[in-house]
Amino acid sequence: MNYPQIRAFALATPRLGYLNQVIGALHSISDLFGAEYDAVNSFLLPDGCDGVYDLKEPITFSSFENYETFKSYVWDMMDAYIKKVIFPPRVFVTPYDMTENSSATLNADMLCKAVKEYYKHNNLGFVLTALINGRLYDYQYVDLVNVPKHLLTLRSRMKLLQNRGLRKKVLFTLGTINNFSRNNVTIKYAELLKKVSEINDDAEPIKEFKEKFSNFSKTSKKVVFCLGGRVEGTEILFDVSYAQHLYGQAEKLAKNGYGVIFVNGPRTPNDVSDFLYKKARENKNIIFQNCKAIAVNDEERQPSKWRIYSGKYEEEFKNLQKIGNIYPGILGFDNTLVVHTMDSYSGCETSGAAIPTAISAKGIYVDPNIRYDCYNLVKILCPKYAVDFDEFVDLACNLKLEPNDLKLSILPNSQRVFAETAVNRLYQESKKIKK
Repeated sequence: MNYPQIRAFALATPRLGYLNQVIGALHSISDLFGAEYDAVNSFLLPDGCDGVYDLKEPITFSSFENYETFKSYVWDMMDAYIKKVIFPPRVFVTPYDMTENSSATLNADMLCKAVKEYYKHNNLGFVLTALINGRLYDYQYVDLVNVPKHLLTLRSRMKLLQNRGLRKKVLFTLGTINNFSRNNVTIKYAELLKKVSEINDDAEPIKEFKEKFSNFSKTSKKVVFCLGGRVEGTEILFDVSYAQHLYGQAEKLAKNGYGVIFVNGPRTPNDVSDFLYKKARENKNIIFQNCKAIAVNDEERQPSKWRIYSGKYEEEFKNLQKIGNIYPGILGFDNTLVVHTMDSYSGCETSGAAIPTAISAKGIYVDPNIRYDCYNLVKILCPKYAVDFDEFVDLACNLKLEPNDLKLSILPNSQRVFAETAVNRLYQESKKIKK
C-alpha cells in the first residue's frame, strides 16, 4: 500500500455540526502525511450538487424503500466521485447523527456496506470504513468505531467484554473528533474585525451592532454564549424559560464589567432567538447575533423546517447578515469565556483549543435516560477542562474571577489519535492481503 497516497472521503451532509466533525477527521489524515486537505474532492455528492453546501437534506438509508435502492443511489455517487480522483481513497468516514435517533446505527452500517460493496465490485482494493463520534453497536460493515467516552453506558461496557470482535474495532477518545482549532479562531477573528470596520451602513440594526461591538471590544473581560437547542424528539427542552435564566446571568456579568454576546445555532428555537434578541436590544452591553439560516420562502417557514429561522425579526436578521456568522471569530478576543449549553458537544472543541470554557446545565431539560451522553460529557469536562457556568457567575460577581484566572487543562486531541489509528489499521490490513 502506498501510504503517501492515502486519502479519506465521506458522504456529504447538510448538518453543519456533523459536517465539521467529518472535515476534522478528513483533515487529520491529510495532516498526518503533510498533505493539503482537498476540500473539493472529499465528498460524495448527489447529482445536481456542485458542492457540499448545496445539499439540503441528509442522505440516509432509513429514507429509502430498501437497501437495493439505497445502494444504487450511493453507487451512482461513487461512480461520479471515482472519475474525479487519481487514486481511490482508502478511508471512508461517516458521523453518527444523533438527530436520526433509533435509525442512526443502521444508517451508518448500511452506508458503509454500500461503499464496501462498491469497492469490491469494481476491484478497487480495500477501503477502511470509519464511524466517528458514535454510540457502541455491533456494526457489521464499520471497520473502525470511534466512541467518545461520554457515549458509554454500563450496558455497552458489558457488551464490549462479551464481544471480542467489536472490542478490536473500537477507538475510545476523551472528546469528540472535530474541526475546531485555535489557529482558525485567530484567522476568523481578523476577518471579523476587518468586516465590521469596513461596513459603512448607518441604518438600523447595523448601526446599533457596530456601536455595541465597539463597546464589547473595549471591555477587559468578555463572555460569549454559544447556544444549542432542540432535537427531533422530546428528549431536550430548550425553551424561553431557560433563555430567561441565561439572560439573567448575562445581565449579572454585564453589570460586573463584562462584554456579553449571544450567538444561536441551527437547533436554537425561534422563540428563544426572538426573546434573546429583544432583551439584548434593551442593554447596551449585550449583543445577540443571529447565526442561523433565515427563511426565504413560505416552504422554509413551515414548522418542519425548524432549523431555519422564521421568527419575528426576519428583516432585522437579514440586514445583520452583512456581519455574518461571528462564531468562532468572536472568541479571538483575550480574556474571553465561551459558554456552551449542555446539550451541545461544542465544549470539546473549545476546551481542546485552550479557550476558557464553561458549560451551562441549570435550567435546560435533558432526559437522562435518552441523552445520558450530555450528562456524562459534563462530568468529563467539568471541572478539569471546563467550569460550571453558574458557579463561574457567582465567583465572577463576588470574587471578581475572570476567564484568564481559570487554570483549565487542555482536552486531548482526538483527531490526531483517530488519524494514527486509521492508518495503523490500514497497515495491518495490507499485511493480511500480502499473506
